[in-house]
Amino acid sequence: MENNLTLSEKLLLLAIRPEKGGLFFGLSQTLEVCLTGALLLEMELTGHVSIREKRAEAIKMTSSYPLYAYILGKMEKSSRPRKIGYWLSPFILSPKKIKTELYRSLAEKRQIRLEDRRFLFFTWKKPFLLPSNSTWRMTDHLKNLMFQDPGNPEDLYLAALLEPAEMWKRVFSEWSKRREIRRKIRQFMDKPQTTELMQHAADAAIIVTKAVRTSISARRAASS
Repeated sequence: MENNLTLSEKLLLLAIRPEKGGLFFGLSQTLEVCLTGALLLEMELTGHVSIREKRAEAIKMTSSYPLYAYILGKMEKSSRPRKIGYWLSPFILSPKKIKTELYRSLAEKRQIRLEDRRFLFFTWKKPFLLPSNSTWRMTDHLKNLMFQDPGNPEDLYLAALLEPAEMWKRVFSEWSKRREIRRKIRQFMDKPQTTELMQHAADAAIIVTKAVRTSISARRAASS
């Protein structure tokens, strides 16, 4: 089942608390930005988007997947290829729409269940992990990156996004191991890759994660 999950679905799944449900405390701002970044990276993998020179450009304008179609529609209306930071803005791509669609997809894939919650006039869906969820397999796989390099672009993208999402603690409880894996992934992205595919993946990961960090810092500054 894990292989059927997209990059953005994996990231969101790891953000759900194992027992109490809902998202881990404090992830709201970082996760919203990282989910949009993950979608851009996975669309680059599927050939819908090209990420080069700090910009994202639509290549294939149609998709049966609702979130891809949503983003492609926004790109089609743009007069030119925009910088990654532009697409990370909540005023351009709706974090609520993205999260709602990812929850729906994860529920269909039997990874989570959703409960309706209400407080006064506010309503929302609270996610809970199902027993069949793939988080333990994902965390075991991510732990192996301490001893071996990412073997494919999606592994690299997920590992790269866990740092700005502040979610490596989901994999390693020890601060020293989190520091070590962050250092290892940064070094891996900066070094020359052995294949053209992984070199392009490393370049795209650097572009997107830098834009994600900048966007997160700007949001925090605006809210302080």
